[in-house]
Amino acid sequence: MQNNVKLDCQEHGTHFNSGENMVRPTRHSLILIVLILSAISIASAADGDGGPDDYRWRVTGNWWLPNPSGYFGLQNGNNYFNVNKDFGFGRYSTFTGKVDYRFRWKHHILFDISPISDSRTVAIARTIQFQGQTFDIGAQVAATIKSLNIAPGYEYDIVRKNQWFLGLEADLNLLDTKGTLEAAGTANNLLAGKSASKSFFAPLPAVGPIGRWYPLHDSNRLSLEGSVRAMSFFGYGDFIAARGSVGVGITQHLAFRGGYQMGSRLSVHGTSNDIKVRLTQKGPTAGIEYSWGEIPPPAPKAQPSPYLVSDWHVNWIPLYLWFSGLHGNVGALGYTAPVSLSVSDILSNLNIGMMSALDVRRKRIGLLTDLVFISLTADQKTTPVGSLYSGFTANSKTFFLDTEGYVRLLDGQISIDALAGARTWRLNNSIDLLSGGNTAATAGQTQSWVDPVLGARFRLNFLKGWFATLKGDAGGFGVGSQVTWQIVTLAGKEVGDRYSMMAGYRYLDVDYQSGGFLDNTHMSGPIVGFNIRFK
Repeated sequence: MQNNVKLDCQEHGTHFNSGENMVRPTRHSLILIVLILSAISIASAADGDGGPDDYRWRVTGNWWLPNPSGYFGLQNGNNYFNVNKDFGFGRYSTFTGKVDYRFRWKHHILFDISPISDSRTVAIARTIQFQGQTFDIGAQVAATIKSLNIAPGYEYDIVRKNQWFLGLEADLNLLDTKGTLEAAGTANNLLAGKSASKSFFAPLPAVGPIGRWYPLHDSNRLSLEGSVRAMSFFGYGDFIAARGSVGVGITQHLAFRGGYQMGSRLSVHGTSNDIKVRLTQKGPTAGIEYSWGEIPPPAPKAQPSPYLVSDWHVNWIPLYLWFSGLHGNVGALGYTAPVSLSVSDILSNLNIGMMSALDVRRKRIGLLTDLVFISLTADQKTTPVGSLYSGFTANSKTFFLDTEGYVRLLDGQISIDALAGARTWRLNNSIDLLSGGNTAATAGQTQSWVDPVLGARFRLNFLKGWFATLKGDAGGFGVGSQVTWQIVTLAGKEVGDRYSMMAGYRYLDVDYQSGGFLDNTHMSGPIVGFNIRFK
């Protein structure tokens, strides 16, 4: 095949062509500047008296010049591509944004966003086998990396003074990363082409310190800030994000900031510790920061009885770990494989489930949301599938969001809630069928659906801050799945007025089938986490 390719890619306002990498301002940067200027125009101009860092709202927008490095795929043989060595990715222009809502003296709600998209076309210097496609040496191949990180979070300032603060930040990085290879050419005057991609999506929790210092007394003319957020997911991989910056105050509310940001370093391993994705995005930043509003100093006040119905109750579980086993049958494209992994199997393989939940209630009416991502792998190399295959490896990635409204029927030492809502699913099943120890066929399929659910929740408060909860729901009813149900039981201890630790057990069952896709499984295992109560 003779390759004859001419490629012009327009990604986020940045122009790329073969052999070049030009950096220009992006569409997102202009949109962000307009949003920040609009916020400035409507924001309150009141000056606080809590020092140079007194504010209620803070919006930061940065132009970012990151340089990607890393690779996609399993780094054995030629089954991967390296963004630097194979395609020579260079710096390109994008933006980052952050919203900080400081609703109490030491408490913040945060929202970060960092979109990334870059392309590069070269004549490859080696043969690359990526996701079942072979790209021969000398072919003109376009590589694209796209990554969107949206991170809601919470910050607690452990120490806050007029001139400096030191806090702890926890967030949930909703990271969607994708690498794509495309080749086009002509053979016998006919157009021919091929494409292969590898994607990774997961909510990755991270936690770490954040601090800021104003060196000039009672002045915001100069500030230094730094933060690091990280989490190790045992043998499954790790994630880290960090930034540092220097700020120059122009007015009481407006400052220019410049610094350096490692937007993310993501490393995801396979079951045998082969790297599937390793990608780092880092580079200098420059932008503006606008702060407005004021927070009054904290004042001591009497705590109401926890058994009385108050106007508002807000509880957030920023990080909830579920060590889940998997049992049942999964299928894709008509292939079905049995899986059976106990909790001890999962712990030995170091796969893990992650969850974040938010519970908001006013008087007796509330809304409960529950976000879950689970990635499990079953290596059944000696379990036959039919008469053709000697074994299999099954990968099941489960993402679902519970959204349930509820009514508090009883409130006191014992509380009872009636719940009704929906469970939104997105599942990906992938089966590698083995013959003689080698992969003979691969079947992968993704399916999404929504299940209505009904349920109830009970809580019993003991002495000295101890408590126990039980939650159950069931649904499906043939609308999405045939049936789905779960039971969650927890025991915990309140720590101070706002925090509590908990541990327990969770069982979740689902039976869904559509076309060649099958997920008839139940997941169960211990869970641990902590809760933050805002009101």
